[in-house]
Amino acid sequence: MAGEISTLSVNKKGFASLKTTIPMSLIKQWDLKPHDKLSWKWKVIDGDMVVVVTKYDDAKSTSKKPIKKN
Repeated sequence: MAGEISTLSVNKKGFASLKTTIPMSLIKQWDLKPHDKLSWKWKVIDGDMVVVVTKYDDAKSTSKKPIKKN
């Protein structure tokens, strides 16, 4: 499994969220552009939180399901 490390930073002062950089390998793989959406799903497996991120295309999906791109 490939992986990268990113650092969190403050999103906006006064907001309870953080932001991080999307690794270039994902940007190239999914041809990401500003304002594209990502779908984040997670679950705990053996005490570890596992996150699955997929490119989301709400223009193609009225049921709000993430798209998969290989």
